[in-house]
Amino acid sequence: MTPTPNAAAVLVAAGNSTRMGAGERKPFRALCGRSILEHACAAFDASPSVSALVLVVHREDVERVRELSARSPALAKVRAVVPGGAQRSDSVRLGVATVPAECELVLVHDAARALVRSATIEAAIETAARLGSALVAVPVRDTLKSAPDGRCAQATVDRSTLWAAQTPQAFRTRELALLLERAAAESFSPTDDASLYERYIGPVPLVRGDDTNLKITTPDDLEIAEAILSRRARESQA
Repeated sequence: MTPTPNAAAVLVAAGNSTRMGAGERKPFRALCGRSILEHACAAFDASPSVSALVLVVHREDVERVRELSARSPALAKVRAVVPGGAQRSDSVRLGVATVPAECELVLVHDAARALVRSATIEAAIETAARLGSALVAVPVRDTLKSAPDGRCAQATVDRSTLWAAQTPQAFRTRELALLLERAAAESFSPTDDASLYERYIGPVPLVRGDDTNLKITTPDDLEIAEAILSRRARESQA
């Protein structure tokens, strides 16, 4: 069997966390005894195919995160901490530019998805190694409605072919770097990195995600994440 290429992960945590309300920015919010950022990093630390982490954070948090990386076991694979850009795609571009040269694959992950499992990370790496890219996603389960005026539902959308995108999303490192540069030159600022691949290259292979890989955006999400982690802890002790 062909060995899995060496992979790096870029974790994006550069936002202002406005929807979390007053208090510290999201990466430092406590979640079952440690920060959201530490939980996110821990999954990649436990993934054998990931050799390096690059953290892209709010520019006011760079030194604090560097200090955290020096003392937290979850951040042992951190190789660089860089300030984010104006848009998410700018932050990703800055992070990918600092990935170690020996890393053939790169995963881009929203640090707010702190409950990602190492098995999901490894599945994304394996798929990208074979097919060039990978998008972790889950099938849409809710009934979807179209409301052009924002007030009244006018049609039901067929959900049978729809997937909700998650992270990580995995790519060949050099290829993603070139796509990010091209998008910047064209002022194209997508909300995820699979959009770059779709626009410039073609379809992105899907990797079945996990419904518990939620994005922590609001205080309610934080409570749900705490409940999920508590359940996982009970299951691991059973």
